[in-house]
Amino acid sequence: MFRLPSHTDLLASVGEGAPRRLVQTSAALVATALALVLRAIIELLVPGVIPFALLFPAMLGAALLAGWQSGALTLVLGGLLTWQLTTRSTGMLQPGEPATVVSLVLYAAAGGAIIAFAEAYRRAAHTLSRQRRALFDSEARLDLATRAAGVGVWDWDLRTNALVCSEQAKAILGLPAGQPVTRGQVVSATHRADRDRAWAQVQRALDPALRDVSPYEYRIVRRDDGRVRWVWAIGEPVFETVDGAPVATRYVGTIQDITDRKLAEDSIRASEQRLRLALEAGRMAVWRVDLNRGMQPTPELNRLLGFPADARPTLEEVLAGYLPGEQDRMRAAIEGALAKGERFFEVAYRHRRQDGAVRWLLNRSEIILNDAGQPTGALGVVMDITERKADEERLKLLAREVDHRANNLMAVVQGTVSLSQAETPEALKAVIVGRVSALARAHQLLSETRWEGADLRRLVEEELLAFSLGTATRVSIRGPDLALPPAAAQSIAMALHELATNAAKYGALSQPEGRVDVAWRGGGCEPLRLTWTERGGPRVARPRRRGLGTAILSRALAGSLGGSTRMDWRPEGLVCEMELPAEAATRQLAN
Repeated sequence: MFRLPSHTDLLASVGEGAPRRLVQTSAALVATALALVLRAIIELLVPGVIPFALLFPAMLGAALLAGWQSGALTLVLGGLLTWQLTTRSTGMLQPGEPATVVSLVLYAAAGGAIIAFAEAYRRAAHTLSRQRRALFDSEARLDLATRAAGVGVWDWDLRTNALVCSEQAKAILGLPAGQPVTRGQVVSATHRADRDRAWAQVQRALDPALRDVSPYEYRIVRRDDGRVRWVWAIGEPVFETVDGAPVATRYVGTIQDITDRKLAEDSIRASEQRLRLALEAGRMAVWRVDLNRGMQPTPELNRLLGFPADARPTLEEVLAGYLPGEQDRMRAAIEGALAKGERFFEVAYRHRRQDGAVRWLLNRSEIILNDAGQPTGALGVVMDITERKADEERLKLLAREVDHRANNLMAVVQGTVSLSQAETPEALKAVIVGRVSALARAHQLLSETRWEGADLRRLVEEELLAFSLGTATRVSIRGPDLALPPAAAQSIAMALHELATNAAKYGALSQPEGRVDVAWRGGGCEPLRLTWTERGGPRVARPRRRGLGTAILSRALAGSLGGSTRMDWRPEGLVCEMELPAEAATRQLAN
């Protein structure tokens, strides 16, 4: 931004580098000498020229160049020399004559007026020069600041629709440097999706009733390379009164490329969203406690503890949810970490939510220390581990249950083997294998549900599958869905096996036209009643002696289960009714 100095700058700057008085004297002598020499030349050509005529331009020049002192010196020196020359050569000025006196007075008055005018002009020129230099410096600093900050400046004249943009603004919009800019170019550079929104903000700013100068962001499509960029604009309207009403006549503002900032903000938002999703998926929350600022809750922590999402619970309100003794455990964990010189600690504790539900929470935290090594707060993550704790308890119970059931199962197997009888070793083997297989099938069903219960329907189907000969109509199974506890499932499995084996050997399943109907009712809050009915087989008579099968049936549901078994040897087929108390059919028993 270089410019040539004007004539006022030259006038104002003469003499600044040399002693002022010497410059003033020199200027006066030179101006006087030039005036006298020029007069002498004119006198030779045109005799009778007014003596002081050429001194006035000399005074003006000296005063303009070196100041009023130089002009005054020119007035005095020129007047004296002209007086001497005139009185000696022409005699035009005679001492004591009224004309001479008047001429000298007019000479002094006119010269003084010229010097005063020249000095006033010189001072005004000097002031104007300083202002122009200050304006130049200000514009240079503004241009440097806007280029350093990447800010472009624009000025829109609403009366003529003329638009002036700085070079930085052109560079942001991708417009050619050094060329004028039209409003149409600026509008076409605005992204189509953002034009309405940006124009609406401009309208709010130009509305005299609103005068909204809020910054606004929008996208542009650079005119040179077609890249989409984000810009941040601030506009300030200039209002004038027209016909008594304020009217916007200019719209001045700045524009700045904020694409990098927007990308960073998008990255931060995406990171925060991923963190929020991770916290929600893991049922975790971030928290911070400061000794001076107190509790700093987060929406995730409020959700975890049962507070409204926008609540700001105090530390005392949060601690009030700790179950008795849990605060002591937390305090002991903190003191233990500090005693070992550590800043991290972890502790699981029980907390009562605002809705009254008790949850297990795991707190992993870092103790914040000041420069003196004293704790001033803590920052950590807390997560809901209630289900994990429940799983751990179930695993412990399952392990104890498996040990207990394994011992019981071994006792049942030993009893079954020792009591089993048959006429031949092969028959005895078949009897033992069948009964152990029944126990194994019940065990398998219990394992599938982690020993929490076995489905009665599947238990019946598993026992009768091998005896139905592939014909679904030979076996009828009816009853509600019911999950049996392990002890009841094993006992009913043994009983069903004995009934199915007897039916296959001697009863309804020993003949193709035989049928077996298994039905049950009750369960839950009522006793479980299961009925085994055979029909279509050979005629049945009560046995003369009690065999092992009958003994197993009688004992299967007795004992700790408190159940009973009734056998009805009807001619058309055996009917067996088994009954279990409600508590034996719905919960596990400590055998």
